[in-house]
Amino acid sequence: MAFRRLLHSILFSAILAGTSMGVSADSDCEAAHIDLWTRAEVALSGDRLIIQGKVVRLAGIYAPRRAKQQKFTSPADPLAKQAQDFLNRLLAEHKNEVGVEYDQTKVDKFGRQLVHLFFKDGTNIEERILAAGFALRSAEQNNLKHQSCYKAAENQARKNRYQIWDLLTQYPDQHFPLIESKVIRAEDEGYRIIRGKIEKVLKSDKYYIVNFDTTGIRIPKRAWEKFDWQKLLELKGQTVEVRGFVSHYKTAMYMIVEEPFAFDVFAP
Repeated sequence: MAFRRLLHSILFSAILAGTSMGVSADSDCEAAHIDLWTRAEVALSGDRLIIQGKVVRLAGIYAPRRAKQQKFTSPADPLAKQAQDFLNRLLAEHKNEVGVEYDQTKVDKFGRQLVHLFFKDGTNIEERILAAGFALRSAEQNNLKHQSCYKAAENQARKNRYQIWDLLTQYPDQHFPLIESKVIRAEDEGYRIIRGKIEKVLKSDKYYIVNFDTTGIRIPKRAWEKFDWQKLLELKGQTVEVRGFVSHYKTAMYMIVEEPFAFDVFAP
């Protein structure tokens, strides 16, 4: 166990330093235009931080979240504190100086700015977090910049079993970040990747409906123009991973999806 902790510490430091384990040269990782150079104050999680006195969320990723004590208690995701620490250490390495790049949607429904962040050496901060295994890619609200970069970074971390991917290998019963659809439980709410075989593809007045054996994926009508209906029909019988926020209602589990990037298709 001591050796394993030492190995994890070495990996953590190497990834933070940007060694050959780390950063992709994919041009999609580069900023098209920096809208603002400023200083970040502190990371509140692996994907939220304070900039100019306001809470800002990193676009294109989902990092494990700490527990919330509100009307309903929301439990912490595994490695939430470690993801926060990683981002704070990464910022400190660069004296907290960051470049802000906006995407299509600048503010989320909670009033937080949505940004892609960079260091002066060109480092894409979201890519670094993903490549270190402290976040998952997440496409939402039409913010699709750098998606191929983020996908490659996540795939690298998954292949190397860094952090959350190592956790998944060791403790699959925690159902984070990935759940096989056949074993999903009512308490498995939150941001997840669901993997399974698609059994039905239907259309209603309000939704495209893509059903696993236990979970329904709902694509609302406002997002239909982004999807190819014929390709959705072809998903039937295929093994698919779909990512997003899973919710439980009555006896059903469901996920609302508005971007094709949420789907990854594998062999039947």
